[in-house]
Amino acid sequence: MAAITGTPATKASSSSEYGGYVEGMMNIFRGKAEDILRVLLVKYPKTWTLREICKEANVSLRWASVVSKVLINERIALRDTGRGGLKIMAPEDLLRRWANYRNFAANTRFLDYYMEEDDISALFSRFKGKQGSEYAFTCLAGGLLAAPFVRPANAHIYVRNEDSAKHWAEMLHLQPVEKNGNVKFAIAGDSDVFYGSYPISGTRVVSDVQLYVDLLNYPGRGEEAAGEILKKIEARWKSKG
Repeated sequence: MAAITGTPATKASSSSEYGGYVEGMMNIFRGKAEDILRVLLVKYPKTWTLREICKEANVSLRWASVVSKVLINERIALRDTGRGGLKIMAPEDLLRRWANYRNFAANTRFLDYYMEEDDISALFSRFKGKQGSEYAFTCLAGGLLAAPFVRPANAHIYVRNEDSAKHWAEMLHLQPVEKNGNVKFAIAGDSDVFYGSYPISGTRVVSDVQLYVDLLNYPGRGEEAAGEILKKIEARWKSKG
């Protein structure tokens, strides 16, 4: 497992740029490498050339090459000799490793807001038909939309930056609070968490892959909700495989 979750290197050319890559050791569960994993899993079972990965994940050829080598070394992917492309062979293994590494609640910056209604479904209705900067529901609220199982007391919504959060809060008449808000905007920054997001009843939700990653280590009933999302992912992968 060291090659895929290794400690960032301290002595190697361009090691900081490529997530600590040195002689096959790399943490591929963060930064640009994470964006590549998202593309590979959302579009599974597609076979990819390195240049296709670069374009789809918006990364350099070097990034695509480094991550591909790690996945092949870990026997999660193989090189398709027919096309010369990369093919994921163990998607569930890769997804579980990524999700186990991530901690959405602990490692995400949130801006808290409050809405008067107790039912999170009322927030979904507020978003319907509204035009604005990109957003996507995730975590338990996203799970409620994608595979209803747990009814949450709050909602988590990805936005690109703080300005986007303020824009939506004003449009939806949400009140800012210092903490413990029932509406939490998660700042995505440069991460491409919106890749593969889609509408459900007029409200946007992150991809099922991103949803599973965010839910698995979420406190409370996150793991249960993640299990329901995984069933949905597996069914889709099986139908396409």
